[in-house]
Amino acid sequence: MRSSDLIRMARDRAGLTQEQLAARSGRPRSTIARWESGVREPSLHHLSEVIRAAGLDLSIDLANQDDSLAENVRDQLQLIREERLRRLLPPAELGEVEHALATVAGLRTPAILIGPLAAALQGSPQRPRDGAAEIVTSDRERALGELAVVGRPSDDEERFADHDRRWRWELSGGGAVIVADRISGSGDFPDLRRDAERVDVFGAPLMLASPRDLLRLADASPRSADRAYRAGLRALLESTRVSV
Repeated sequence: MRSSDLIRMARDRAGLTQEQLAARSGRPRSTIARWESGVREPSLHHLSEVIRAAGLDLSIDLANQDDSLAENVRDQLQLIREERLRRLLPPAELGEVEHALATVAGLRTPAILIGPLAAALQGSPQRPRDGAAEIVTSDRERALGELAVVGRPSDDEERFADHDRRWRWELSGGGAVIVADRISGSGDFPDLRRDAERVDVFGAPLMLASPRDLLRLADASPRSADRAYRAGLRALLESTRVSV
């Protein structure tokens, strides 16, 4: 992964502007901007310092080289988004996902798709664990009210959590929508909207979180199931950067 992505992810996760990160790290804002844009590459020492200034630690691991994920990402990126899902999901589950995405697109409350399903739509080669459409909305209560018309709430204790709250709704026509709130590593809807992409999937207009933001959320998540998608997202981010 590029240093530029790590710095931007750390800054976004801490909720800092470039000016604020510059003040914390003792460096000019122009230096932070050049590092984030990739115009200049910081040394490992400087990268570690600026990550620490964002309140995080840079963790480096050595692992055996494995090009299979990168190859799988390249294969996925050759496909349109619907075909990416068809390659990863069985037909019965694909129908439920299509219905869940159409439900999200039909909400009057603006929503951004996040989680493993969004990662798969962006090109990650890892199979979504259950096909639920996980979203962050501009108005959680209004979104829950809309979902109450088309589904029933799942008895899930995660909605009572202080952070990373989840309201899961089982849809009457099949599939599920999860409304997420107070997500670790994110400022929720306004934060994710900056880099969100507007796409059409199965004819449904959606806002899709960017690969970098999806990786940021997976990396900060307290759930091991979410963190398991980091490898595919890292490979996706690297592939998309190389192809630009």
